Amino acid sequence: MRINFKSQIMPVDPYSQLAFVEILNIILSARHIVDVNRLLINRNVNPQFGSLSGYFRWSFAGERFTLWQRMDYNSIQCFNTGILEIHFGALAARGNRNDSNMFN
Repeated sequence: MRINFKSQIMPVDPYSQLAFVEILNIILSARHIVDVNRLLINRNVNPQFGSLSGYFRWSFAGERFTLWQRMDYNSIQCFNTGILEIHFGALAARGNRNDSNMFN
């Protein structure tokens, strides 16, 4: 899998960097792009923790997953540069390889 880091995390809040690490862990532990979406949604609705979408905005568009950082917690404005970008094909191929290894 290839992750393109496009900019740094801005320390707008003491928890913004921790939220980024959680998102990155979700991406790295996912077997398929669908898992990324499901895990992000499940983590985002958990009332014990702060909302990841309060710190970041993400998009599944075209063949890419893109992540932007919000200027402040729950702000509608994001920094101009995306934080990272991943091509869908990389995660989907990774998931297919894992499935084929299980059946061999």
